[in-house]
Amino acid sequence: MNHEEQVVLYAAGQLSKNERARFEEHLAGCLECQADLRLWQMIADEITASDSAVPAPVPLAERALEQIHRPASLQAGFRRAWQLLQIQSQIIQREMWPASAGVMALGAIVALVADHIEVIYFIAPLVAAASLAILFNPEYDPALELTLSTPTSPWKVLLARLSIVSGYNLLLALAATFALLAIVPPSLLGTLILGWLGPMTFLSALALLLSLWMGTSNAIAIAYSLWLVQYIPYKLVVGWMVSPSWASVLVTYQRFWQSPVLLLSLSFLLFGLALWFANRPVFRLAQETA
Repeated sequence: MNHEEQVVLYAAGQLSKNERARFEEHLAGCLECQADLRLWQMIADEITASDSAVPAPVPLAERALEQIHRPASLQAGFRRAWQLLQIQSQIIQREMWPASAGVMALGAIVALVADHIEVIYFIAPLVAAASLAILFNPEYDPALELTLSTPTSPWKVLLARLSIVSGYNLLLALAATFALLAIVPPSLLGTLILGWLGPMTFLSALALLLSLWMGTSNAIAIAYSLWLVQYIPYKLVVGWMVSPSWASVLVTYQRFWQSPVLLLSLSFLLFGLALWFANRPVFRLAQETA
C-alpha cells in the first residue's frame, strides 16, 4: 500500500490498529503526507457536515410504507380508469365501429320507409350481441395474450371494453330511436327506448358470457337463435305441435323478452358472471393455449 492510499484510508478511519500506528510514525516526519491528510480531512469534514445539514426524518421509513399502502385517491382512480379506456379503445377491432353503425342506420332507414318501428326492436339487440361476442376473444384480438400478461386484471380490461362498446351501441340505438320520431309522436319516446333497451342489454350480456365459454361463433349462433325463436308465429306453433302446451310456452317466452325490468336485472347478473369468469386462471389458460 503506497502513502497516498494510506492517507485516504487513515482519514476515513479504515486502517487497522497496527497499520494506523505505523502510518502515524511515518506521518510525523513526512510533510507531504501531512498536507495530503489535511486536505482529505477537510473533504471528510465537508461530507460529514453536508450529511448532517439535512437529517432524514425519523419516521421516514414508516411514512414511506404508509404512502405505498395508502388507498389511491378518487382523482387518481379516475385518471387510471380513463387511461385504461383510452388504451382499450385503440385495441378493439376497428371494423366493428362502422359495421355496427351501418347496420343500425340501415335498420332505422327500413323502419322509416316501411313505417314499422318494430324494425329497431329487432335490429338493436342483434347488433349489440355481435359486437360484444367479439369483445374478448383471441380470434378477433391478436393482442389478447399480451393483454392477459400485463399487471392489469383481465376483468378490468373486459370491463373497460364492455363500457366502451356498450356505450357506443347505446348511442347508436338512441340515434336510431330519435330518427323514428319522424313517424311517431315524441310522447312515445320512452316506450320506444324501453322496447329495445331490455332485450339489447340481455342479449349482449348473454353473447358476451357465451363467447368466454365457447367462442365467438357459437355465442352469436346461440344468442341469435334464442332471439329469433320468439318471432315464430303462434298459429304456426299450434299447427305443428300436438300438445297446446308448447304454444303457451312460446307465449311465455315472448312475454319474457317484453319484460324490461326482468331483462335488465338478468343482464347485470350475466355481466357479473362474465367479469368473474374472465379473471379466473382457467380462462387465462384457455385463451393462452387457443
